[in-house]
Amino acid sequence: MGDSTTTETSTYLAIGLGGDHLAALIADPRQASRLDGTGTAFVVAGIDRIDGSAPAGVTVEPTVAAAFLAVHAPGTAFLAAAAPHRDHPYNLARRIASLDHLSRGRSGLILGVRDGYAPGDTAWGGAGLTEGAPLGVGTTRDVAVAVQKLWQSWPRESIVADRESRIFARAEQIVHVDHRGVFDIAGPLTVPSTAQGSPVLAWYADSVPAVAAAGEVADLVVLGSGAPEPPGPDLIAQAAGALDAAPSSRFAADGRRPLLFVQVAVTGARGAADLVAEAESVAARPGVDGILLRPDADVDASVVADIVPRLAALGVVRPSEGPTLRDRLALPEPARLLDGARPVFPAPRPQPPLAFTPSF
Repeated sequence: MGDSTTTETSTYLAIGLGGDHLAALIADPRQASRLDGTGTAFVVAGIDRIDGSAPAGVTVEPTVAAAFLAVHAPGTAFLAAAAPHRDHPYNLARRIASLDHLSRGRSGLILGVRDGYAPGDTAWGGAGLTEGAPLGVGTTRDVAVAVQKLWQSWPRESIVADRESRIFARAEQIVHVDHRGVFDIAGPLTVPSTAQGSPVLAWYADSVPAVAAAGEVADLVVLGSGAPEPPGPDLIAQAAGALDAAPSSRFAADGRRPLLFVQVAVTGARGAADLVAEAESVAARPGVDGILLRPDADVDASVVADIVPRLAALGVVRPSEGPTLRDRLALPEPARLLDGARPVFPAPRPQPPLAFTPSF
């Protein structure tokens, strides 16, 4: 890395889009199709909700935006941004699972601690339905665990549609999650698991404690700095070390840790050459698996299309291909969290064939 003559690629590429960008792409879906030509591993929809940005004048709910854009950019994968500040884990799990079915496995969730567009200072307190829980790393971690369990509570392999026995689903395989934490959830989810097994689960973090917590539960971490400048070398090194040390429960004992993406801001005040040099420098840091280009609200998303080919020509980023987002990132299927969980329904009994007597 860092050698402009290299032909080897080493890091993944992602793009983070805020509410203004999403609204513009939805208004002109032809522009959304350009995302397919960037070679990105994924696009974050609504990153301004969770990265500490001031609320923009226009926004679109990220799962709605991702569902729309997935149709018009069928070669692009999307992570929808959310936080427990506004969204209950059950609602999040259901919306993301539905999005993953609609996109045929090209979707996932990226969590943050706080939603910049949500009122109040407690988790899920803005609706006035509960007293809420304090916002923080612990609450976000609890949401991540609860969502994972819900995604696994109705295995898609339980749907057998056996005409001979007249059994549609092996209902005994649908289980309670019985999650007890910041949020108590009995489950199960009302949506079966997806083509990926579970959608990809990411965490946006801007501190080492957040990275360490994410390392226990996430597929990947996006490291931001809370400033236009990318995270410095010390923070990147500390984040990589925290991921290496975290006892991951996301993967099935294969010695892997979550992927580490580092955010690089794309601002109108800087030329493409400077941005390419900065992205190349960040990608060369030990422990970095990917870079996430984050255009400012006043920067047209098409600027990214000028930067990406340069990074590819330098060998800074690798092409990302595959039918699902998990395939594109070479991520294994998550570890099973509900082995031995109590079933919701008894096992169905085979039924005799339907008797049909013509009425004529």
